Formats: sequence, C-alpha cells, structure tokens
Amino acid sequence: MKTPSQDIHPVCRIRSGIVCLGLLFGFVLIGCRLFYLQVLQADVGAYQAQQQHEKTVLVQPDRGVIVDRQGHPLALNVEVASLYVRPPSLQDPQRAARSLAPILQMPVKELRNLFTRNQPYVWVKRNLPEPVVKKLEAMNIPGLGLTREPHRFYPKGNLVSHLVGFAGIDSQGLEGLELQYESYLRGEKNLVKYQRDALGRKLASPPSQDSVPLSTGYHLTLTIDEVVQFIAEAELAEALKRSAAKSGSIVIMDPLTGAILAWALHPTFDPNHLGQFSTQDWRNRVVTDPYEPGSTLKIVVAAAALEEQVISPDTLIYGGDGQMSVAGTIVHDSSKASWMTFSEAVAQSSNVGVIKVAMELGQDRVFRYLKAFGFGEKTEIDLPGESSGILRDTNNWSGRSLSSIAMGQEIAVTPIQMVTAMSVVANGGWLMTPYVVSSIQDSHGQAVLTKDPHPKRRPVSLETTSTLARILEIAVEAGTGKRARLAGYRAAGKTGTAQKIDPKTGSYSSSQVIASFVGFAPVERPRLAMLVVIDEPTIGNYGGEIAAPVFRKVAERVLPHLGVLPGGSQVIRTVAANSPISSPQPIVQ
Repeated sequence: MKTPSQDIHPVCRIRSGIVCLGLLFGFVLIGCRLFYLQVLQADVGAYQAQQQHEKTVLVQPDRGVIVDRQGHPLALNVEVASLYVRPPSLQDPQRAARSLAPILQMPVKELRNLFTRNQPYVWVKRNLPEPVVKKLEAMNIPGLGLTREPHRFYPKGNLVSHLVGFAGIDSQGLEGLELQYESYLRGEKNLVKYQRDALGRKLASPPSQDSVPLSTGYHLTLTIDEVVQFIAEAELAEALKRSAAKSGSIVIMDPLTGAILAWALHPTFDPNHLGQFSTQDWRNRVVTDPYEPGSTLKIVVAAAALEEQVISPDTLIYGGDGQMSVAGTIVHDSSKASWMTFSEAVAQSSNVGVIKVAMELGQDRVFRYLKAFGFGEKTEIDLPGESSGILRDTNNWSGRSLSSIAMGQEIAVTPIQMVTAMSVVANGGWLMTPYVVSSIQDSHGQAVLTKDPHPKRRPVSLETTSTLARILEIAVEAGTGKRARLAGYRAAGKTGTAQKIDPKTGSYSSSQVIASFVGFAPVERPRLAMLVVIDEPTIGNYGGEIAAPVFRKVAERVLPHLGVLPGGSQVIRTVAANSPISSPQPIVQ
C-alpha cells in the first residue's frame, strides 16, 4: 500500500519547493526593505510624512501703524470677517443667492454669478458688520465660509485724512502716506507652517513650541501734533462757514526744522467711508494744486531787494497816487499814496511800490531769487503727487511779466511752497525741506530710519531776514495784516488777494478770488510758520479780511500748547550762519 507522499508526482514536489523558496525569498526582501525604510531611512521617511501633512507658505504681515508725534494712533488694523464661496461645493447656487441677497444687500444676479464661477475660491463680500456675520453663521450653508482678516481702520476719522491717505481692501497703500511709505508699512512676508489633511485642507491646530512670532510692517511716527491738527481743522471749517467759501487749507510748519505740525484741508473725507465722498475730496491740494499767490509773493521781491542792497527800509518810493502804467496796462493800488517808504510799501501791500522795486532788481535777479526760495521746483516733501508749480523761464516773459509776477500773478505756487518760503524769513535765511514722517520703527520698536532737519540752501542772509521780519511785523501791527495781530505775542506776515482766472473768458474774474495770509510767530522766537488759504469766499474778499483772522485764532490756541507763553525772551530760535540747526542767535530786537 502506498503512502500519500508516494502518490505525489515528483514534478509537483519540485514546483512546491520552488514556490516555498520564492515565498521565503519574498519575505526576506520585504523584511530587508522594511529594515531599510524604518531603520536606515527613518529620518527620510519622517521628513516625507511631515511634508505630506505640513505646508509652508508666505504670509503677508499685518500693516504697520501710523501715529502722531505723541504716539496717538492715526491708522491701525482691526480684525474683520469676510465671506467667501467654494463654487464646486455649493449645491444650489440659485437658492443660496436668493437667501443671502437681503442679508448682504447685494443683487441676486450678482451673487449667482459669483457662486457659479469656474474657480475653486471666490470672495463674496469683505469687511462684514458683526450682525451680518452672526446671521451667516446661523445659516451654515455648505460651500460658504467666513474668515477673519486684518482691515485698515482710521480711529480719528477725517482728522488729517489728506496726509495719512488710505489703504485698499487688500491693505495696499493707495493715497497719502499709506502710498508713499507702502514698502515700509507693508513689511516683509512671514514663513508660516500649517497642518493639512489627506485632501490638502488646512487643519486648525495650536502653535508649536518653537513657533516664531510673526513680524508686522514697519510703523510710522509723524511730525503732526494731533492737538494742533484739531485746532487747525476746526478753525478752518469755521472760517469757510463764515465766508461761504468753496474750499480752504491751513499748513503749519516748524520753521527751524521743516517739520509739519498740521495739515488741514476742506472739503475733507473719512477714509473709513470712502464711498460717501467724491474723489475730488481726496485730493491733497496742499501739494497737488498750484494757485496764483497774489501779494504774499511780495516777500520774495522784498528779500531780494534787501539782499542785493538796491533799497533800504526807509527808502522813499513815489506811489503815483495809487497807479502806474506798465506796458500799456494801468496798475492800481487800493490807496492813493504819493510817497511811501519801502517798509510802508510792503506793509500796505502797494502794487506800485513793489513793482518799482522789482524793476530796480530786473527780471533776471527776480527770477533767480524766486528759484532760490523754492518756487518752480518740488519741495521734496515725503508725500506723493507733489507739483512743482509754474515758474516760466525769463525767455518766455512778456513786457508785463515782471510787474505781474511782483504782484503774484503769472506764477503758480503750491501751499507747501509758500509756507516753506516764509520759513526762510522766520529761521534766519535757510530753505528747509519739509517732512511729515519723523521716524520709522520695526515690529520690535527699533528705529530703522530717523529723519533730521535738511536745509537745501541759504537764499538770503541773517541780516536780510532780520530786516524783513521787522517790516512784516509792521504789516501785522499797522498794515493790511492787522487782523492777524496776536494777544500777547509778536507776529509777522503778509496778506494776499489773488483774482482767479475765469475759465469761460480766460481773463481774471471780478468775483472769484483766493484770499490768503502767510506768517510766523513769535517774531523774536518763531515756533510756527503758517499759511491760511481761503478759496472763492462769497462773503468778504481780501486776505487781510478773511484769512488773517484765521491765522490769529489758530496761533493764539496753538502757541500755548507748544509751551510758548505770552511775552518771553527777545531771542529768536533761528539758524546760525554756518549751521542750520545750531544754537539760537539774536535776530529781532
């Protein structure tokens, strides 16, 4: 009788052996592979597994904040909710659109178009109010999601809005300092790691032990004083109301350094609610819109005449009983003076007197001093959109140009140019570069940039500015600027009344004017230079009548805030002959 093993064919036994050996060999290979992967290549495997469940991305940091010189915030970030849709995951776009339209206050058609886009991710509406957010959370529609993101917020509303400007929905600077310092405020992107599931979706997880705090954009500290700014804006608004004017501006500068203390314009706007204002309201007209300055420009002719020694304060000038003929045109004065001193001609804003002085200088010297005082070129203030104004070369002057320019016609200047020019008289002869950002700090509070006063050049001497300051003080005490006289402080300045060009006729309008006053105080120790511009007043006409009182009201409120008490020292805080920021020197006794 045969055993079972004897019944198995030899060939089968060979095949079975081969299969067993193959299986054994396979298990050995698998074991070796597992040993290689789990022991020898353990670090590589762990790294690959981590890469599958972890992603590193570049994230834009929060935008830097903007503060005034005292650290009061003018622009910062708040967290807001925004709604997005994943169109492939939204089951019924039409129904969702009808449900959300009244909540989001958007047309059904617009929502349906968003919900049916061939995109994985679409913004629906951003910066949602909290009541709307709560309604959306309660609806919990699959395919729709809410996310929190930083949003630019301006806590002071329209205060200094033209200077600060505004940022867009994606925190990109669009106007003002937000645009000018975009690269600093935006900062550098952060490397951020997050966990994701098998489908690549982000998982909520606590930060790791070794996570690095995210950096923010750089922060700006301004030269603006919030209190001074508030005073300027309030007094400007009141002046425009009294005169029923079209618009206006006030710029206040520290004449020694060029630092801007206030920057007020009207009409104004609130950057938190841009849609409620015209784009014309956004215009930073102090730097963008040149105007004919009128008699305020006479300070340059006066400075040039004194510097060139073609005249002295007591030199007599024949007034022609208030009129003279220039290139076939009769020029008039408001008063019919026969003889006047040069000081009286400036203080009383005599067109005849100043034109005769300009003729003594000649057009080449007048042009040279206008350029030296900064007209016809940008001041290089750290703001976007600055105009250089209009100052034609003498080759393009007509027979009447010299007399017209001496009166502030045939030339266009920006308000920032005008107040910078007056600062030359106030600080002892230096043309300073105006600036509004004093320092920039990183996210750790370390200064990365600090601005120092920057003099461009010295157009006139200390002696010339001393003499001219006395003359301009007379203009305030007994001349056309009497309404700028301060209680307890000595002030100097010049009025201006400029006719505007009528766009219909191309000639000067008899009713549309720009009334202005530019001055500084205290005379013996200037702490501020100020320009007031009132555009197209309908109640009143002259700079001395409309703009000079605004200078007085602002200065009397601002000077005590700056620590300047009525009376005080007779030593001016000004500029020495060899150093624009050295110790004070006597200038006006």
